[in-house]
Amino acid sequence: MANILLVEPNFRSKFPPLGLMRISAYHKERGDVVTFVKGKLPAYKDVSWNKIYVSSLFTYELPRTVDTIRYYSKSIESADDLIVGGIGATLLPSYIKERIKCRVIEGPLDKKGKLADGSPIISKYTPDYDLIRNSDYTYLPEDSYFCRVTIGCIRHCNFCAVPKLEPKFGYLQNLSTQIRSVDKEYEEKQHLVLLDNNILASEKLESIIHQIADLGFHSGAKRKGRKRTVDFNQGIDARLITGKKAKLLSSINLSPVRLAFDNIAVEKKFTKAVRALANEGFRHFTNYVMFNYNDDPASFYHRLRVSIDLSDGLDIGITSFPMRFVPITDVERHYISDGWRWRWIRGIQCILNATHGIVSPNPKFFDAAFGHDYNEFMNIISMPDNYIINRNKYIDNEAKEWRKQFSKLDGVELDRFLDLLKVLNNSKNRSGIIARHPEYRKLLNHYYPEDCDESQTTLVDYQDTSPDNAVTNGIL
Repeated sequence: MANILLVEPNFRSKFPPLGLMRISAYHKERGDVVTFVKGKLPAYKDVSWNKIYVSSLFTYELPRTVDTIRYYSKSIESADDLIVGGIGATLLPSYIKERIKCRVIEGPLDKKGKLADGSPIISKYTPDYDLIRNSDYTYLPEDSYFCRVTIGCIRHCNFCAVPKLEPKFGYLQNLSTQIRSVDKEYEEKQHLVLLDNNILASEKLESIIHQIADLGFHSGAKRKGRKRTVDFNQGIDARLITGKKAKLLSSINLSPVRLAFDNIAVEKKFTKAVRALANEGFRHFTNYVMFNYNDDPASFYHRLRVSIDLSDGLDIGITSFPMRFVPITDVERHYISDGWRWRWIRGIQCILNATHGIVSPNPKFFDAAFGHDYNEFMNIISMPDNYIINRNKYIDNEAKEWRKQFSKLDGVELDRFLDLLKVLNNSKNRSGIIARHPEYRKLLNHYYPEDCDESQTTLVDYQDTSPDNAVTNGIL
């Protein structure tokens, strides 16, 4: 009997760590004692463990991951028994190996012997739902089956990690078998969450939807008096929506409908998909809108506006979630693409802090937050942080004066000023730099006033606090 510790670093994750849950099921089957912790906890650091498994998430979380690995490294005799896997470990294994002695497993646990000599295929194990039920951390959505029917994706988008994590698209495992296994080993769940990357691309789509309906998630289905929902949480591909598929999806309790509008090129297919789904009775949509990739503020604003106009015209609600692009090998999240500037990215972050990360489908709320047209939007995201976040407080006085001064900048001056704002953001000697630019002194006082330190407003990055990250999902 071995003493096993499973560790998920203190990520701001919503979903439970399914990889660790499957590893837990494997070790419990062997008769081992399994303990799960979230983050760095002193009570578990001082225990001697036979094996420690640490999960990783996105590459920008690797510094936190390595810090967590190092925290528990003295609790194990051999570095070979300190095992790290997951997304970050697969995409950038060298980052971990260069900083801490441990064993890094790359890719999914889909082959015999990958976890340990003689180990079975771990990805086929039913996740240990008891592991998270006994955790102090609340994962959402609660009381749900977490399943996958397919692996990989037919698309090979350059911004996405899936082609590298799961390069081949195909059928993974039968949904009915997964659900019945959970019911047998644990208990029946209220909701169903499917984590497939592109389920609409499956040749077995019709069979999968019929299975979902037969398992008790048909349109209008309830359990214990409450509606049961189906969530294709990684989104459905708007480019694959047809009238027939929209009708098929209407046979189950799909809620919400998750789509993505990543670039202008898919606008016609996106709007066609929304109309087809609305015609089948779907009223609630979420829309992931990526920015800071190969777009610019005009493209971003236009895509948000399209969802507002569709919501208003079709009497539906499309709630958008802006998702800032970060390269899949980035560990610092400082990336700014050619079409964007630091001040504009920061401005959007300020807006999303005020709106809690979402873009309301209500036209009045949208106009107030993002502007009634593109020119107003650009003015808003160029403002100092406090003028954006506390717009009503500053709009009649300070913001009005700022706008008057800012509007005087011509094209060349505006570029220089935006460059200067980026430099000041990273500088520890702002007063010295400002002193060397007297031509902008008056305008800079709005961003970094001498008599108070309002520039240090703490912002939450809403890229990964939205319901999920549609770019990639975990290695199960």
